Amino acid sequence: MYYVGIDIAKSFHVVSVIDDEETKVINKPFKINNDAKGFEELLTVLDSITQEKSVFTIGLEATGIYGENLQEFLKSKGYSVKLLNPFQTSRYREQITLKKVKNDEIDSLVIALLLKDGKFSSGYITDDEYQSLRTLYRNRSSIQADMKDVKKRILTQITVTFPEFEGFIKPFSVSGLELLDKYPTAHHYRHSSVDRIMKLFRHIQGNNFTQSKALQLLELSKESIYSGKAKDARAIAIRSSIRLLQMYLSELNILESEIFSLLSSSNSITATSTTIVVDEAGIEIEKTNSLIANLKTIPGVADKTIAALISECGDLTRFPTIPKFIGYLGLFPTENSSGNSKHIGHLSKRGSPLAKHALYMSAVSCLIHNTQLKQLYDTKRSQGKSKKEALISVSRKIATIIYSIFKYNIPYDPNRVFAKS
Repeated sequence: MYYVGIDIAKSFHVVSVIDDEETKVINKPFKINNDAKGFEELLTVLDSITQEKSVFTIGLEATGIYGENLQEFLKSKGYSVKLLNPFQTSRYREQITLKKVKNDEIDSLVIALLLKDGKFSSGYITDDEYQSLRTLYRNRSSIQADMKDVKKRILTQITVTFPEFEGFIKPFSVSGLELLDKYPTAHHYRHSSVDRIMKLFRHIQGNNFTQSKALQLLELSKESIYSGKAKDARAIAIRSSIRLLQMYLSELNILESEIFSLLSSSNSITATSTTIVVDEAGIEIEKTNSLIANLKTIPGVADKTIAALISECGDLTRFPTIPKFIGYLGLFPTENSSGNSKHIGHLSKRGSPLAKHALYMSAVSCLIHNTQLKQLYDTKRSQGKSKKEALISVSRKIATIIYSIFKYNIPYDPNRVFAKS
């Protein structure tokens, strides 16, 4: 057997090859560019060793997107490719070198040696549909982060230009943004009137902005502490940020539409199940639900939570047990024990922050919309747990429920989920 370790970088990759005796088949690690020519150079080197592809095991670290094209290229050529957890390779490097030395040549050799020893668990390689969902969801999260920055910039400006405004109306509501765009500072209201303000809201459906509110707003602008300094420049800055925010909102709507469309049409996720229900007349009826429809039967769990979990974790059935799934998510506390001393610390930093955040926010929602999970929260609080600890317990339970529904493709049944043992 031959073991090929590849250290991944943006522009180039470093390759080491060893055999069963840990002898370097290629005397010195070599570089290949991250392009078509570089990929062909790698194939030429491997073919010079042997053209029997089954005797090669190729490993690379799951360190982002830079190795994706090489990974897919090698798989398409019939090679066995293993995706390795960087945590595993880091620990293995420390064991065999006994010192913290890290460079591209050492890393590629460490990966090859780890493959040879077999002391690794191969990473999960998502299929096209799950990868598409992950790409869209992470892009959505990036846009949300950018939106927060834009909102902070707007709030920073109006803290000076009209500090009374934020207490009068929510700045980022439809009405709030309409007012800020038309009158970005308190001084811009000087030539306005109740009728002019009310005219802004004629095209907004369902708005409850009254004439009395318009009059109150005018009074606030007159009494504002804003000095008027650099009002025109600050108005330009505020309006620019509002345009940027509106663009982000538009893109966010497009992305969410694509995410939910992919969820409902994906061949990997839209498996169906048939259950027997009894109608009011006592007649048994077959009811067919898709997997996504079954997941949506959990009260308090929104479509966005389902999208977050599936996009970040992929096919949940790849986890053999619920504890494995919970461990992957990182929904467990750290522990530091020695002898009779045992210290339970903060929530583990492992796992996907996006999936954990989605589950946590879903737990908050379930306190209102899910009676059984609200009871679980109350039980944890009565046991002395803090609010955050109780919500994390609810998050774990939601993850468990989603895992079970995904695995068995059945609707949510609280009598089964919370059955007394």
